[in-house]
Amino acid sequence: MTKEQEALCLNNMRLVSHCAKKFIPSGISWDDLISCGNVGLVSAAVTFRPEKNTSFSTYAGRCIDNEVYKLLRQRKKHSKVVLSLDDEIAGADGLRLHDVLPDENDMAEAAERRLLAANAIARLQRFPERNRKVWSLYLGLTGEPPMNQKQVAKRMGCSRSLISRILKNDINKMKGEVS
Repeated sequence: MTKEQEALCLNNMRLVSHCAKKFIPSGISWDDLISCGNVGLVSAAVTFRPEKNTSFSTYAGRCIDNEVYKLLRQRKKHSKVVLSLDDEIAGADGLRLHDVLPDENDMAEAAERRLLAANAIARLQRFPERNRKVWSLYLGLTGEPPMNQKQVAKRMGCSRSLISRILKNDINKMKGEVS
C-alpha cells in the first residue's frame, strides 16, 4: 500500500464507525463490524480511481457497506440451526422433541381420519338435518371429540333408542347404496 493510500485510510477511520452504526441491529458485534469495515476501507483505498469523478468518502462508504453485507451473507449461510430429536424443549421439564412430534403412523392415521370424515360429510348431505346433526356429534365432525349414543341423545334432547334407530337406519341406507 502506498503512502497516499495509507493517508486515505487514516483520514477516513471515522467513516468506518459511521457506516458500522447502520448494522448494529444485525446482531454482529461492534468489534466485528469495525474490523470488517476496516477491510472495506483498505479495499477502497487500493481500488479507488480519482479519474472516475467520485469522492473517496462516497466510494469508501459503499466498499465498507459491501464488506459488511458480505459478512452478513456468510453468517446467514452458515447459521443453519441443527436440531436433534433428543434435544430438550426449553421451559418443558425433561420433555424432548421426539416426545411431541407425531410419528409416521400417527400422521397416516390422521390423514385417513380426515379422508373418512370428508367422505362421511359428503354422504350425510343427503340425509335430513336431524340425522346430519346426530352423525356429526356421533363421529366428532363438529370439531368436538366423538360422542357415544347416550351423550348425543342428551345433547339432542331425545332418547338413546331414537339415536340408535337413526344411526342403524342410516347405515342400512348407505349399505343399500353401496351394494
